[in-house]
Amino acid sequence: MDPLDLERWGRPVVDGAAETILAAIPAVQQPSVGGPGRSISAGRGYVARYVHFRRPDYPAQLAIWLFVVPPGHPYNIGGPKNRAGAGLMQDPKTELDESPFAAGLSRAAPFRWRRHNNADYAGYRLALDIDPDQESADDVAARLANAVLRGLGRASLIR
Repeated sequence: MDPLDLERWGRPVVDGAAETILAAIPAVQQPSVGGPGRSISAGRGYVARYVHFRRPDYPAQLAIWLFVVPPGHPYNIGGPKNRAGAGLMQDPKTELDESPFAAGLSRAAPFRWRRHNNADYAGYRLALDIDPDQESADDVAARLANAVLRGLGRASLIR
């Protein structure tokens, strides 16, 4: 699949996952969805969406970075596969501390500290191998949202 086709296929993945995650975060945590990420600055094939919310235990902002990337993209995480993934961040420009205890993530699985293809990028991530030629965008969106919600619940970041 060429990068432009992956963008078209990936947009409903990140948008659908964002909607599911948004609906699962309690209103008291002030969830919201950011604007769409585009490939202009990040290279073709990349699409993204952020979901913002507050921690339940104190008023700190967090963000979930949802993305779809082609093989070899700087934001991909190893290997020659298309991936859908999520990053757990303080905000879209700030990573959490690498120490799980400093980040408040003593039980963050399936999020774990990972480096991207571009070693300048690293943070708490989960990544799913995807096959856009064989899987529907809706199925991948559901898998991604379920993995994110499992991780947020395990880390006690949603109640």
